[in-house]
Amino acid sequence: MSANSSLILDQISEINFEKIEKASGDNLSGQVTVKFYTTDAKVFTQSFPGFYNISFIKRNLSNLFGIPSEVINLLYKDEAIDGGTRLEQFKPDRYGILEFKILSGDKNYKIHIENAYKDLTVPDILTVKIQKDDRMFDIVVEIENQAIEKPYLGGYRNIQTGIQYHHGFTQTGPLKLKLSAEMKNHRDTQTYITRNRTTEKDYSRAIQVSNKEIYIPNICDKILTPGTYETAEEREKRLNIEGKIRIIQRYYYSWKMRKCLKQLREEYHKRLSTELARIEAERLEDEERRKKDLVKKVFPMKPADFAMLYSMVDRWKKSEIERITSLYCGAAKISEFYLLLDREIEILQSIEKLRMKVKHDLEINKVINFFKQIGKPIEWDSEYKHIHIQMDTLEAQKGREYFTLYRQLCEKNNSLEDKLQTYWNLKEYLKKHYCSESAEIIGLINRVSELLVRGISIFFLTELEKRIKALVLHHFKITECNEGVTNHMNKVKLQNMTKDLVYCQNCHKLKPIEAFTIHARLEKLKTCTNCKWLNKAEEPWIDLSPHKFILKQIRNYERLHHGTSSVVFILQDRDIHFIINYIWHNHSALSECNDIYELRLVRWKKDIEWSPWNCILLTVEESKVHLRILNLDEVYEQEFISHIFNKHALAKQHFPHLLTYNHYLLDSDRRNLQTTDQSEDCNSPHS
Repeated sequence: MSANSSLILDQISEINFEKIEKASGDNLSGQVTVKFYTTDAKVFTQSFPGFYNISFIKRNLSNLFGIPSEVINLLYKDEAIDGGTRLEQFKPDRYGILEFKILSGDKNYKIHIENAYKDLTVPDILTVKIQKDDRMFDIVVEIENQAIEKPYLGGYRNIQTGIQYHHGFTQTGPLKLKLSAEMKNHRDTQTYITRNRTTEKDYSRAIQVSNKEIYIPNICDKILTPGTYETAEEREKRLNIEGKIRIIQRYYYSWKMRKCLKQLREEYHKRLSTELARIEAERLEDEERRKKDLVKKVFPMKPADFAMLYSMVDRWKKSEIERITSLYCGAAKISEFYLLLDREIEILQSIEKLRMKVKHDLEINKVINFFKQIGKPIEWDSEYKHIHIQMDTLEAQKGREYFTLYRQLCEKNNSLEDKLQTYWNLKEYLKKHYCSESAEIIGLINRVSELLVRGISIFFLTELEKRIKALVLHHFKITECNEGVTNHMNKVKLQNMTKDLVYCQNCHKLKPIEAFTIHARLEKLKTCTNCKWLNKAEEPWIDLSPHKFILKQIRNYERLHHGTSSVVFILQDRDIHFIINYIWHNHSALSECNDIYELRLVRWKKDIEWSPWNCILLTVEESKVHLRILNLDEVYEQEFISHIFNKHALAKQHFPHLLTYNHYLLDSDRRNLQTTDQSEDCNSPHS
């Protein structure tokens, strides 16, 4: 008990209680007991403070088991846990215990629970009390008993009490003799003491009777009788050693062949199942993508969804113009064009109405996010043991009060008394401020309160209430009036606006680089995304969702085949759209299929990494067959190969900067391989 308690106290003494008090708000009793289960159903239990994160627990377990922390994986309800997650974010059971599953991510490192109990032999859960600056803290420690149960080797039992008394000498080993330093250097400790002893034993012997020539053999004797003479060739032929060796070799090679065939069969079925699973996953992903595109067309939420709708309207308009031009002429043609224009205006108005509704919802979410930011405590990770610290400042508390006040103001189902009470609370708050906005808001509140008391319907006061809400929100955002609530948020915005800013030549504003559309053919950032959305005269509406999926498929294939230096990781969805539409003219190179959902960009030469000058546009089935071809000259005609060569030359002309990046990536990859080969040569035994 004393040895384990001292070990636990030594581990606890390393904690800096002053920093913990500041971080957790003087709540040090929030200990969490964690049970770690291994795959072989072994349990290891340890207690941690609730504010510890998973990364710190992994480092603690790394020191305990003697393995790197990177290979330790912790699972909670069979789900992986992020390293920044703290224990207080989990929900323990009613006894305050969490259950994690501990696994090793590397087969070279194994987790042995016995290593954790090599110094602990006391079972049960202990509560250790620690005094720090006239304060007592309770630390819960759970220890599992790993002591070996020794067998019963004899003893005595009291008849009256029934207590058993074991022989102490039989339960424990003999005591080691304590020798002085002089005896350890003595000659007797260096020399083995010898003595003589008898080693010969009696055994039976045969007896020969002297009077009669009779020999009585022993039972252990072996009587040999001479046989016929046998030559060496006859003996070798009788034993047939070479034939037996051939039989052994034949059976051994047969067993080895069956074992090899079994391994190859298992590997074949494994690869076949993996390939079928991958094909099925791609099919399900394609179906899910089509469903999501259909949902986005009905319920658009993002600018890309509205771009998809506008692109559909443009395609419908072009097809209708072609139909009208081919079927009608004269006055009928003009009337059909008028009808087409009316339908187009009606469709565009419905899309714009839906877009304004989504924009209104986004503005509401923007207001909610503003109040969340001003009411959120300041968080950071300290350098000492990477403890996550939250500091709830007075400004954050004031920001939450603002949010409560604004939410009461925006409540639509309040009664007349509740509305008047809300306006009175807001008026009492604004009386403390002496600015033009507060005076204007108080005047509007007096006006709407008087109208409500006189029985005016809420329907006629909607615009007045909207004006009050807008002025109150603007008052909360003013730095001079909100008592420093937005200081931290403004500092964060200022830090983000002082780096990576680009000047937009259209709206004449400095914006972050995320506000610009970047692709591989771009030479200079000129127009931001918002300006491009407003001005669609230069660039038509484009539906980029199928091209995003094709780019994702290319990147997955390159990762699967270890194409780490491929330029596909630089390309964007607009580059894939340019390659498909302007280089391959939006149809398959073999079957002329123009269904964008069936087209894929795959490698032309499968042993070279993907690039715009090493790709071909094919359907799904054609790409699978193409990637199985070993020699292209034996399958394709020379005319088709020349056609593909012209496409690749055109791609090099349209992507000159990307070609430079490709040479740089290939050179860096080649240098890394040379460095790796040189390090292997230096580590070889012949160097």
